[in-house]
Amino acid sequence: MNLLSRARRALCATALALAIATARCDRSNDDSPEDALASWVSLMNGSRGDPSTRRAAFDLLSQRARDNLARRSAVAAQLSGREVKPWEMLAPGRFALRFSFDRQGLRSRVNGDRAIVIARGPRTEVAEVPMVREEGRWRVDLSLPESAGPLRLQGSPTEPRTLAR
Repeated sequence: MNLLSRARRALCATALALAIATARCDRSNDDSPEDALASWVSLMNGSRGDPSTRRAAFDLLSQRARDNLARRSAVAAQLSGREVKPWEMLAPGRFALRFSFDRQGLRSRVNGDRAIVIARGPRTEVAEVPMVREEGRWRVDLSLPESAGPLRLQGSPTEPRTLAR
């Protein structure tokens, strides 16, 4: 094998290694349900000091949860008379974990595009968090209760408004 041939092989091997490394770096940090949940919790915990992280946390929610928050923000905007973004409904002061957990202790049960992530606390605490894969990414399928049905506003912008069910 001559020097040129070895140089070509080395160049090809380097290019292949670079392509593999780039592909690994391009993968998002939510490749697994556990990673997606850990990212979401980290963002929500950081939202107390930096409210802009709520937008990133909102993006890690399922479409169903984002739609629910969008409906709630529309009602809040009408009631307050100011624009309320859907991610602003993730109030930083209202988010608190019932217990702390270690990322290494998260386990999941995956069934197709649905999963349950099981988080265990330091004592006997256990939480099961539903996840869904949408557009190739795992997302937190946050369950937001509808209180006796969706709220809608009655009246016009110039009249007093009341909530109706």
